[in-house]
Amino acid sequence: MGYKMKGFAGFKDGDKKTKVSKNQQKIVGEQTGEIKTDKRGHKYVLQDYNTDYGIMKGDTVKLSGDFPRVGSYLMGGDYYGKQTKKSLKRKSGPRTYKIKNEK
Repeated sequence: MGYKMKGFAGFKDGDKKTKVSKNQQKIVGEQTGEIKTDKRGHKYVLQDYNTDYGIMKGDTVKLSGDFPRVGSYLMGGDYYGKQTKKSLKRKSGPRTYKIKNEK
């Protein structure tokens, strides 16, 4: 006879337990374009496709830290990022997300 926790549905097969806050969006590395550098020297990539996670084509993903890359592209994989404060203030238009590399 096992004890069932109230409100716990259990883990699905293949799910990894990751620390994701409610404000973070999932960003898939395979769906981004070439890594570019802005006037200030900050690295960023543009989203190439619309996703089911709410990231739209043309959204900017700012990179902070040293990210794995293949040539001049962001390596495939799942990254989690938050919208910047300026992006949250915008009513419409492309959004800006910032992701950090966790080591």
